[in-house]
Amino acid sequence: MAANRPRITGITLNVLMPDGTTRVHTIDPKAAEALAWSDRAVQILGKYYDKGGPAEGKQMAREEFLQHFPHGAPIIGEQPHLTVTPDVVNQIWNHPKEDGNTPAYLCKSPVNIVNG
Repeated sequence: MAANRPRITGITLNVLMPDGTTRVHTIDPKAAEALAWSDRAVQILGKYYDKGGPAEGKQMAREEFLQHFPHGAPIIGEQPHLTVTPDVVNQIWNHPKEDGNTPAYLCKSPVNIVNG
């Protein structure tokens, strides 16, 4: 018998930028299964891709990686694909975006990680 569980129907993030401005990000819970916005949570997300983890060996094609992380060219380099590991998740988390700021959050979709 299925649990009688409430459903999350929307996720809204209010983000305070380093320059004092605010931004609002809306996440579709149908397209997200995890949200990480702290160093500790990103470490936990990274373990998902570690040896023995459910997504061990997960690879992203270069085009797909750059679609999710347009600023991630230095992470993937010239490789045609990239194996996602805890180290790669950490690099994504700590790599500045085009505005010079590191991501405010990482969102795990059923298929891939997305940053915001």
